[in-house]
Amino acid sequence: MRKGLVGLKKKVFIIVFIVLSVLLSVGYGIGTYFVEYALSPDSQSDQRVVDTSDQIPLEDSVQQTIQKNQDKEMIKGMDFESQTKPMIIISNDSIQLKGKYLDHEDEHRWVILIHGYKSSHENMTSYGAEYYQRGYNVVLPDNRAHGKSEGDYIGMGWLDKDDIACWVDWIIEKDSQAQIILHGVSMGGATVMMASGDHLPHVVGYIEDCGYTSVWDIFASELNKRFSLPSFPILDISNGIAQLKAGYDFKKASSVEQVKKADQPMLFIHGEKDDFVPVEMVYEVYEVCPSPKELYIVEEAGHAQAKDCDVEAYWNKVFDFIDKNIWSVQES
Repeated sequence: MRKGLVGLKKKVFIIVFIVLSVLLSVGYGIGTYFVEYALSPDSQSDQRVVDTSDQIPLEDSVQQTIQKNQDKEMIKGMDFESQTKPMIIISNDSIQLKGKYLDHEDEHRWVILIHGYKSSHENMTSYGAEYYQRGYNVVLPDNRAHGKSEGDYIGMGWLDKDDIACWVDWIIEKDSQAQIILHGVSMGGATVMMASGDHLPHVVGYIEDCGYTSVWDIFASELNKRFSLPSFPILDISNGIAQLKAGYDFKKASSVEQVKKADQPMLFIHGEKDDFVPVEMVYEVYEVCPSPKELYIVEEAGHAQAKDCDVEAYWNKVFDFIDKNIWSVQES
């Protein structure tokens, strides 16, 4: 009888062990798939397909205006790109980061322009042209795992904020009197917000355009829209795998928590019809920001379309904010 009981316990142990092993293997496989899908520079995650119920359509006339402006801005950006000079830095974790810059003589106002997910500095060259025309020195980084920069995994703003600190150091070494503005779009906007809590030296203001509240929040939103899947347990498992592979925690990578510590002026920009980064997110980060701030909602713009929806209005808002909250304050 006793031998039978011992044998039964062994069988139960073996069954439990096999079941747990299978579950762990399946969980690891699922987590790895989603991490590679979201964070690998070689995946097709930028080819976004969602149900029509999750899309916010634009009026035809608005879409035509945006396309017309995008074409003009592309030409403007290409002309500016042809004048820029290459730059290379080494990140804190020893990867090579590349970018472009263009500076004026005897000018101490700088801007670092930060691009979005699965993009490159080229998407920010039209922004660079505008800033340069207004007398700013311009730095255009390729984020890690983007463009010509090295990196195995995308930083989603959290790793990038530390890379931006390295670009800031590069500027300060070149110009000890530098006054630097960070301006980013989409993932670049999240990078700006995440950097705001680190109080980088010589950084005097922030322009964030359609950034998300946290990496967890944007992944949970997209997991639902793209795959019709809940965040638990898939995102929890993926988060654990990401910490092992990419080196950061989706929940800790929070714009909200970083913005709570901001001590320089910040302009928040968002398209009302953004169906990628929901417009509700901008209200959340705006609400917690303790530094001088303004909110600019472009009613007819989708994701990352605020500038191209009305180029003149966009830049009027940006430079009015900068002049009023940064330069005028310094001169008073």
